[in-house]
Amino acid sequence: MTSRRSTLAILAAGLLLSGCGFGDASTARPSTKYETPTQVAMAWFNAINSNDVRAAHRLFEPSQVEQIAWMNEPAADQSKFTNIHCRRTSLTVDSATVLCTFAESASPTEGNPDTLWSISFHRSLSNGWLIDNYGQA
Repeated sequence: MTSRRSTLAILAAGLLLSGCGFGDASTARPSTKYETPTQVAMAWFNAINSNDVRAAHRLFEPSQVEQIAWMNEPAADQSKFTNIHCRRTSLTVDSATVLCTFAESASPTEGNPDTLWSISFHRSLSNGWLIDNYGQA
């Protein structure tokens, strides 16, 4: 009986401690909550449409975030994306590619709206899937 109580006490302590974290939740990269590259791609379009520059930056490889410097323009000058459809076209253990089609609105900063982007991803052990490139397929 003592052995059983000890085991239960250890399990309860483990469950209690598993809910505790040592890191600051505000510094966690949100891409870790997305299980697939397709989910990250959709989150990126949501960040673009809501003009959430910080969220968009967190979905990118830090060394590649300059690719979306255009998001620093005023929100009124940004294109919006609708009718977004994304599908994975390749997947390995640490890389993936997603093809997204969409309707992009005309805007002062976009002369010719696009209709598709191929988005490539790198898998980080600590941050999950991160965008490392995008553009016309």
